[in-house]
Amino acid sequence: MSPATTEGFGIGHATVVRETPTRLVSVDVLRGLVMALMALDHTRDFFSTSGFNPRDVTEPGLFLTRWLTHLCAPTFILLAGLSAFLYGRGRKTGDISRFLLIRGFWLILIDFTLIKFGWRFEFDPFRMTGGIIFVIGISMIALAALVWLPRWAIAVVALVMIAAHNLFDGLRADALGAASWVWHLLHDPGRIDLANGAQLYVLYPLIPWIGVMAA
Repeated sequence: MSPATTEGFGIGHATVVRETPTRLVSVDVLRGLVMALMALDHTRDFFSTSGFNPRDVTEPGLFLTRWLTHLCAPTFILLAGLSAFLYGRGRKTGDISRFLLIRGFWLILIDFTLIKFGWRFEFDPFRMTGGIIFVIGISMIALAALVWLPRWAIAVVALVMIAAHNLFDGLRADALGAASWVWHLLHDPGRIDLANGAQLYVLYPLIPWIGVMAA
C-alpha cells in the first residue's frame, strides 16, 4: 500500500485520511537524463550546418553525439508506455482507454502546432512533420485499443512488432503506388502528399514504436 498522511480535523470523532501521491523517482530521473541527451542532439541540429551520415566515424564528435542520442526516442516511448501502465493500475479499462485516446490526439495537435513553431518559427498548415511526439500520440491511440486485450495478447503484439519489423525493410513505399502513404505511416519514413497540396513528413513510422510502448 502507498504511504498515507493522516490529518485529524475537529469534526466530531471523524478523521480525514488523505493519500499522499507517490511517484517513481527512478522514472523521473531517467526521463531527465534522456531529456539532457535530447538537448545535446537538438543543439547539434540547430548550430551545425553540416549534414552527416550518423554511421560515418570519420567525424568522431558528430558520430559520438548521434550514437549517444539515438537512445532518446526509444526511451521516451518506453517510458510513455510505463507511465500509461502506472496510470492504469486500479482503474477501469474504459477510463484507461479514454485517457490514452484523448492524450494521444492532444500530443498530435501539440506536435503540429507549438512544437512545429519551436522548430521552424512558422505556422504552415500545409507542411507537417511527424516527429517523436507525433508517434507517441499515435501509439497512445493504438494503445487505447490494445488495452482491451488480455495482457498476453498485448505482449505478443509488442514482441512481434519489435522482433519482426526489420523483415520488411526490403519493401519500399514507392513500390505500392497509391497505397504508398500507408507504408510511409507504418514502416518507411517519407513524405505523404495530402489534400490541397498539404504534406506530412513521417520521421518515425508506427512500427515498431507501438510495440515498444505496449511492451
